[in-house]
Amino acid sequence: MKKKIQNVLITNDDGYQAIGLKILKDVAQQLADNVFVICPKVNQSAKSKSITIRKEINFERISDFYWIIDGTPTDCIIFALNHLFKEKKPDLILSGINAGSNIGDEVSYSGTVAAAWEGAIRGINSIALSQYGGDSTLYSYEISKRYSYDTINFLINLDNNLPKFYNINFPNNYVQTENKKNFFFTNLASQKMEDELTINDEANSFIIGRMINRKVSSSNSDLEAIKKDKISVTPLSLNLTNEEILKNI
Repeated sequence: MKKKIQNVLITNDDGYQAIGLKILKDVAQQLADNVFVICPKVNQSAKSKSITIRKEINFERISDFYWIIDGTPTDCIIFALNHLFKEKKPDLILSGINAGSNIGDEVSYSGTVAAAWEGAIRGINSIALSQYGGDSTLYSYEISKRYSYDTINFLINLDNNLPKFYNINFPNNYVQTENKKNFFFTNLASQKMEDELTINDEANSFIIGRMINRKVSSSNSDLEAIKKDKISVTPLSLNLTNEEILKNI
């Protein structure tokens, strides 16, 4: 490990009581001199990059290093960077550890990934972390608890000047390989085919359930890595422009 960085900002989308947040805080304290937690008051899963506008957002200051925000994950980052870190940006933003995976097309819905995205937009190294099978038990985070530090430390010390924006997914079982990094670089799986939808005609309502995947993904995808009990690290891009279409117009 290189010397500690100065300031790390962490958040999540599962709320301040989430087990994954507590684990990530412990990991961050090994990485940095100062760890700031600015996280949602309640679960904000699947809020993506939504923000609260034209409405007051309440916050609770637990300490100089811990704030609870009654808003979305992106609200948390906006508050942190424009108030607490107005004069000096944090060295790193960590978001998670999410209860459940964020792979393939799921990243576009994820509040966990969105918080890291907001930081990356502002030129801050940002990493989202998710635990496949993560639930309300500490045991379900065993793999992310064990390997988060080494994975993050490797990524932030890569010798390049490119902004770092990564999405990490940990399997619920891990098979040791000859890969010294303990993880594999992957691409996003193109997996979404349809959604599980439950209609209640009597109440004129419906419930959106899980994403249904019936599509075979590439061998180098995050989905395949998780299926094979591997840790997946996907470099993400901020540019949504379709360059291929532009070239042919």
